[in-house]
Amino acid sequence: METLNGDYFNGGFLLPVAGGEAAEKRGREKQQQPPPPPLRPHLPADRGPSSRERQGETEAEEREQQARLSALEAAYGSILRGLGENPERQGLQRTPRRAAKAMQFLTKGYHENVAEILNDAMFDEDHDEMVIVKDIEMFSLCEHHLVPFFGKVHIGYLPMKKVVGLSKLARIVEIFSRRLQVQERLTKQIAWAITEALKPVGVAVVIEASHMCMIMRGVQKMKSKTVTSTMLGVLREDPKTREEFLSLIKS
Repeated sequence: METLNGDYFNGGFLLPVAGGEAAEKRGREKQQQPPPPPLRPHLPADRGPSSRERQGETEAEEREQQARLSALEAAYGSILRGLGENPERQGLQRTPRRAAKAMQFLTKGYHENVAEILNDAMFDEDHDEMVIVKDIEMFSLCEHHLVPFFGKVHIGYLPMKKVVGLSKLARIVEIFSRRLQVQERLTKQIAWAITEALKPVGVAVVIEASHMCMIMRGVQKMKSKTVTSTMLGVLREDPKTREEFLSLIKS
């Protein structure tokens, strides 16, 4: 067997070997190829924020709340001076701070949301009859005069294979009433929140309230009450179903 130009010659056939032109070509192509990408490090599964991150968020929220409290306290001090009072006299020295904390409590609904309240309180249930929670006490602040209005809320819904813990309906009322409000908007917000969370066949909300802006100022009508309602789904479309709800909250 003889070699020719680096190939074996055997009976008229050329058999390429590693040292031939084909091997050199493969070597050049290999050099021209880009290097392989680096191996990706193994990343742990996303487990949400760490305890340190949660602590940092909590501390940031506390600092923000303290800053808002200080701003409210200064504002109430200015109000007292605007009234001709002396905020430094004994009976008023701590009044701006107390009033600021009270206002934060009365408007705490701005920092709450329905999803967190209902997260673990919705249950699959084969129930298609009306569920009513009535006479839920409600306190809110009129956004026009910053004086209270208060009364009772009646809630009814027809489930679509899903129910909610009964106390959570009262919590929804609390979320939206602890804000600067008008009664008409408050009624709708409660009804729509229940609709979005449960996707029921129908929802009804009725609020009966007394407004201090009509009782202690203005027309000063001591016994006046305001009634608002929001009906959604079948409770709006079907008069018989609506009448059933209205009769049950009056009984």
